[in-house]
Amino acid sequence: MNPSQEPGPPQAPLYEPPPAYPYGEPAEVVDWSPRRPLRRPLRRTALVTALITAALAAAGAPLGLLWTWLAPTVPVINAGQNGIVVNDPSPEEYIAADGWFTLIGFVFGLLAAVLIWLVLRRDRGPGLLLGVALGGLACAAVMWEVGRLVGLSSWNDWQDSSTAGQTYDRPPDLHAHGALLVIAFAAVIVTTLLAGWSNDPDLDLPGAKPGYGHDLDGAGFSSGSPAGPDPTAAPVPPAPWPADPPRG
Repeated sequence: MNPSQEPGPPQAPLYEPPPAYPYGEPAEVVDWSPRRPLRRPLRRTALVTALITAALAAAGAPLGLLWTWLAPTVPVINAGQNGIVVNDPSPEEYIAADGWFTLIGFVFGLLAAVLIWLVLRRDRGPGLLLGVALGGLACAAVMWEVGRLVGLSSWNDWQDSSTAGQTYDRPPDLHAHGALLVIAFAAVIVTTLLAGWSNDPDLDLPGAKPGYGHDLDGAGFSSGSPAGPDPTAAPVPPAPWPADPPRG
């Protein structure tokens, strides 16, 4: 072999300096794989809906008594052959009874929706919304039935035993049946607004808490420290470039 063709010493690999990050190390783990969403058990959703409906329906009884106490009675007179007629050329009591029913129902729907939203925090979702809707309708029906029963027997007895010219104060009754939808309407609107204003991305998951969703701490994102890199920290100087290795 020709000495001039003898191989020289092995060449050292080219040195590659480590990358420098002036504002701290990058995220250690970035997992973009989709997370399988959790599902609230259907049985629990049905139970929450039933409990809310039953609770609101039970609240209709005292509301009916309150409505009967606040709404004015209607003055009537036995007109003989013409039957029993209103003893007032412009009876405002009819409108007052419907107005009080609507006002009481609207206020109760607002307060009930806020209370249910705060108490049943771990069960917020479609079951809660369906519960306030069905419960509002049931509450209004019970409220009307209980309210109209107060004094109803005395009113019926007076109609059977009264004579022409006698007057009576008829107990209040509901004439605008659209007022039966007010409680459910108010409760559904308030619940929907509270859900829209919530800062919780996991509202549809069981155990949701405001501001603590899986998009914030469970999707696999990590910054290496709870607070993440400090943008105000001094930049880290790059590693010095080493001298070329001696060649033989």
